[in-house]
Amino acid sequence: MRTASYPMREKFMTLLAGAAHSVREEHMTFVENGQYLRLNAQKIAATPDFTLILARLANITYDQDLTAFHQYENVFRNLMLVYDGIYFIDRQRKALYVIESMTSLWQAGDVVDDLKKMADTYARHYIHPEDRARFRRLLDPAVIYQQAERSGRSEAIEMFRVKRPDGRFVWMIFDAIVIYKSTAKDILICVRENIWERQENLHALLPKFLPYLQPSEQSSLHEAAMLWQAAYNFSPIPFYWKDNEQRYRGVNPAFLDYFGLADAEAILGKTDAELGWCLQDEEEEQVEKEILHKGKTCRDYRTSVLVHGIPQRISLSAIPVYQGGKITGLLGSINVRDAATEKRELESLGILDRDTGFLGFRGMTMAGMRLEDDRVRRGEDYLATILQVPEIKALVHQYSRETQQQILSEICTAIRGHAPKSAIFCYIGSGVFCIFSKAKYTDALTERLNALKSTVESITSVAGYSCTLTLTYTTIRGSEAKGFNTMLYLLAKRLNDVVRARWPFERPSGDYIQLDFVQLDKAEDTISLIDADSYGVLYLNRALLQKLKLPLTPESYRGKKCYEVLAGSSAPCADCANHTLQRSSLHTQKHLSYLAGGTVLQRDMLVPWKGRNAILSITTDLQRYQIDLESEKKSLVRREEVINDIITVGIQEPDPEEGIRKMMAKIGETLKAERFLIFEESGHGTVSSTYEWRRDTAESVMKDTQDVPIASLKPLYDHFEHNHMLILHEVEPFLQFHPGFQPMIQGLTSLISGHLVQSGHSLGFTEVVNPASESFSSATFLLSSLTSVLAIMLRNRDMIHRLETYSYRDQLTSVGNRRALLSFIRTIPDGTSLAFFFGDINGLKTENDTKGHEAGDLLIKKAATVLVAAAGPERVFRMGGDEFLLVVENITKQEADAMLKELRATYARQHVSVAIGCTVQVSPLRSIDTILSEADALMYENKRQMHAHHKES
Repeated sequence: MRTASYPMREKFMTLLAGAAHSVREEHMTFVENGQYLRLNAQKIAATPDFTLILARLANITYDQDLTAFHQYENVFRNLMLVYDGIYFIDRQRKALYVIESMTSLWQAGDVVDDLKKMADTYARHYIHPEDRARFRRLLDPAVIYQQAERSGRSEAIEMFRVKRPDGRFVWMIFDAIVIYKSTAKDILICVRENIWERQENLHALLPKFLPYLQPSEQSSLHEAAMLWQAAYNFSPIPFYWKDNEQRYRGVNPAFLDYFGLADAEAILGKTDAELGWCLQDEEEEQVEKEILHKGKTCRDYRTSVLVHGIPQRISLSAIPVYQGGKITGLLGSINVRDAATEKRELESLGILDRDTGFLGFRGMTMAGMRLEDDRVRRGEDYLATILQVPEIKALVHQYSRETQQQILSEICTAIRGHAPKSAIFCYIGSGVFCIFSKAKYTDALTERLNALKSTVESITSVAGYSCTLTLTYTTIRGSEAKGFNTMLYLLAKRLNDVVRARWPFERPSGDYIQLDFVQLDKAEDTISLIDADSYGVLYLNRALLQKLKLPLTPESYRGKKCYEVLAGSSAPCADCANHTLQRSSLHTQKHLSYLAGGTVLQRDMLVPWKGRNAILSITTDLQRYQIDLESEKKSLVRREEVINDIITVGIQEPDPEEGIRKMMAKIGETLKAERFLIFEESGHGTVSSTYEWRRDTAESVMKDTQDVPIASLKPLYDHFEHNHMLILHEVEPFLQFHPGFQPMIQGLTSLISGHLVQSGHSLGFTEVVNPASESFSSATFLLSSLTSVLAIMLRNRDMIHRLETYSYRDQLTSVGNRRALLSFIRTIPDGTSLAFFFGDINGLKTENDTKGHEAGDLLIKKAATVLVAAAGPERVFRMGGDEFLLVVENITKQEADAMLKELRATYARQHVSVAIGCTVQVSPLRSIDTILSEADALMYENKRQMHAHHKES
């Protein structure tokens, strides 16, 4: 049997085992490689230890007398005609033999060793998404054995929807038969179409099995099924369906595309709450309960979900699904907006980052504050992860924008691939990413982050450029901090600690050195960075390149030695002091320099550079420095003159508002800024921009900088506690170290801000946006003086406004006075119909004499309150001690009479005796005194009538 196939050996051993326990002859007939074979076995003798068996194997393929075997052949061949697929699972070898295949993946005679991989491949290509989980479960031998035992027929039968070559899904029957006579209980799987799929007289047979179905209904059902299949496959509208437990039962391809899912397996059988991508799961759950329990149809209800890691507000519609008269689930759809338009809107608001598609800083703050609110209100803790790829900041200066975008794209793809589906992605610039997720959805987070780290650090080239990337991360729970801003601060601090622990060699004295080549290029001193071991030039700043008259590009010195470039020599300089330098000390010396043409001051020290030592040299031209000192003295005098001019411009204006604006314009022009704003505190925990100066080309930001929470500006106010001026040559580093700071203006690169304080009280602050770089040297001196002046002018403005308000108001009732009446009349356009109601309080003197002036004042206030309630305080005027005037615009004589009647009735109900007269005039008015006299006469007529009525009663 050495050359026999495995199935033949198995049959031979099975037969011998039967013969060993039998006193009679055993025989077996089977097919092997297209040949009919007969195997006979007969026990000859036996001892306790051995059994002697005589075995005979004969090829009976051409035995004309054994007609039974022709019958077996016909049965076997017809069996393969009945079934679309026949597969044999050899349990001992854990292999699957393809006897007859129904797909192009395998051919008859193929042997598949990895059964699980075969099941996954088959399910992914051919099984309907909704049936894949059941299919994989059926192919588990343990499940087949369990079902076969329950069936009593040694078989497990299931039905699945299988994709045909034309793309249609048809129901197929999978019959798994357990061969109990085999030693390992092998399994034979036979597959065929559902009988109803191919039954020609289906129309006639169905009513016999389902009496409630009529032929006409079956036809409509078939047509509806075709329409549903077309909608499922081709509709651009994402739709889904759930069961009555609100678990997903299916989704269409458009739904998968919208959420970026490869298939539906990840969400089938789960609720939105379990998936974690619905940010308002309570609201959506309540709507769906009304659909399932009350049969309600809901259209265009709003909810917030995560789409590709970005919170989005979407509109849903859903209807109940009935089966047998009962609600068994719901069908929902998503009303999709134009993605490009929505993306542009979010980018313009600063919510989305343009480069990555992740949330920007503003979007991150909004999402984080919402998570913090859920933590406080609902007790749902969240987890924040900060990741840093520090090389991105350097790559920005080395490569084109397209290359930068490609690097960011690869990193973002890696983040999306390893993060949970419930994660919110943010990018705050300079290679710093944040990921937020509710704590209950962060299983195996450490493994995910380690895998992400490996993926990012395995990127060695992008767009043909070699690169080395490192990723550092740390996490924090929201409950560890007292608020979102504090949490961000702690998160940044932890990242800083992790970075320091990862690269200890870059911390020679407790802090590691970061070299910002952009700032070094702006320096007037000459600066170089030289490899201490090889003398190779690593960096020369712009000032040094100009001294050397070299092109202002790295290619001018890359690959060269320092003595070649700086001294024009072919060997190291004889007086080179490199070997004496240390990391712990700064080496300073004066010497003559042929480059500077005089004496220079040179400072050298060793600094860490990519794991090795480098020499940082800074050289100052002392002659130029002396000239600069003289120039600085002259500049100081000039700055004082500028400050005096600006103050003079402001205080010469009689209107403080105009004075503030002129001062701002002068400051903005002096600093060559893009814009200058004043932010004032409201007293309700917010600040708003109240004044703005800007260049003609800049758009106003006033409407976007109103009611900004002071809490979002905490780092700025923290700085003001120690220094009333904040000067940022670059805003980006400040944002990195203060992630709670929220820039309110797009395109902010540099900033000068001053704290507005008066008598120890904070009024707000100023912001000079993107001033010219050369103005920074004078900005501190200039603004520290002028900020105090602006604070005084704001106080004077408020004082003048209050005095002006008092001059137009009656102090007792807070309504207008006669001066306010004249001002009000001047604002009324010609042709306006005006009703003048003139009232006089009856018995005010008696009230004062008998009850005191406090009682009299109370009576006056009550009389005024009725008129204010009728038309508002801006139209009521106190004309004397007990006289009031009410002016109402755009009113007819009939409406005025009705209003007069109502006023008299109101006074009567409140037991306040007031005589009122009314006259209606059309502007322009002849004379206000004439009109008042006319109204006064009508009032006295009313007073006479009231006295007469009082005497009669």
